[in-house]
Amino acid sequence: MNRPILENDYVNLKNLFYFIFNIFRQYFKVFLFVIVIFMLYYFVIKTPSYSSKVSFYTNYNESTQSSALSFIRSFAGDKFEKNLYLGFTISEYLVSEKLLQHVVEQEYNIKGEKKTLIDYWGSEYNNIFSINPIATVKKIDRRINMSGNLSIEEKKLLFAKEILKDSIIHLEDKQSSLNAISVTVRANPELSQDILENIFESIVKYSNEITNIKAKEKKDFVVGRLSQIKENLENAENELILFLESNKNLTNSPNLIVQYSRMEQEVSLHNQLYITLSDQLEIAKIDEKNNTSTVFILDSPHIISYKAGRGFLESIIALFMVLFVLILFFEVYNKRDQLFI
Repeated sequence: MNRPILENDYVNLKNLFYFIFNIFRQYFKVFLFVIVIFMLYYFVIKTPSYSSKVSFYTNYNESTQSSALSFIRSFAGDKFEKNLYLGFTISEYLVSEKLLQHVVEQEYNIKGEKKTLIDYWGSEYNNIFSINPIATVKKIDRRINMSGNLSIEEKKLLFAKEILKDSIIHLEDKQSSLNAISVTVRANPELSQDILENIFESIVKYSNEITNIKAKEKKDFVVGRLSQIKENLENAENELILFLESNKNLTNSPNLIVQYSRMEQEVSLHNQLYITLSDQLEIAKIDEKNNTSTVFILDSPHIISYKAGRGFLESIIALFMVLFVLILFFEVYNKRDQLFI
């Protein structure tokens, strides 16, 4: 006989605890059986996963705080501002076809053999069934939505890239520009480290390529502006020379003095801008050939000491809680007439 939990809109805590205790006692064998099955799966069937991690700082934008750049920006406008911005983020690059295809096409030492990830992972492109029912549903959905005109090699490549994409985790602190990337693979910790090293090398290489390309764009832009500023400077100087030749006695006319002051300021302004742009041109020429990385490594790619994923004790507790909640709802629903009065 079940004691009512809710009587006259009041919860009887004693009866509630009694009801929960009875559930534990009634379903103890079920809990024990599920835990034993899970232990068998965890220690015997499940393939352990391993992760490798790398962390580094990034600095993609040139300093925009200097007075020289602010001075140029006021004259050059939005186009110069766009030339300063490199427009490259780690998160976007990690999911790009450029990176994914490059990494899966590299050869790795897998179980004593040189293989690409296309051969290693892609061979399972046709497998649908899995112990995990959610994974099985995803694979079936993937099979249905896949284009029918793909060759076997294209399917292997696509499958390998999808696995790689899912194995990468990227975290970024936007304030400090600290990035952390981890790669998780099953059964082979050395492979996770090798993949991560290839990813990091690709990031550094691409970052340098963008820096050099943007430096060339900046150089070409500065050259064009420098020519225009030089022409403006010469015109302003010629106007000042003509003004002085035509007005040799300035002291007797306040109006002429003001005009002279304005023309002199214009010449000085164009001259200052010309000098600053000349300095920027030299910097851009250096950056165009510069191979110094804008990526500063903090921790080199290394294998994490612990296995990836949820630990055994944490998994047992989570499984127990889910199972208990399901049984609790089942029992409450079946005995609702006795428990709620």
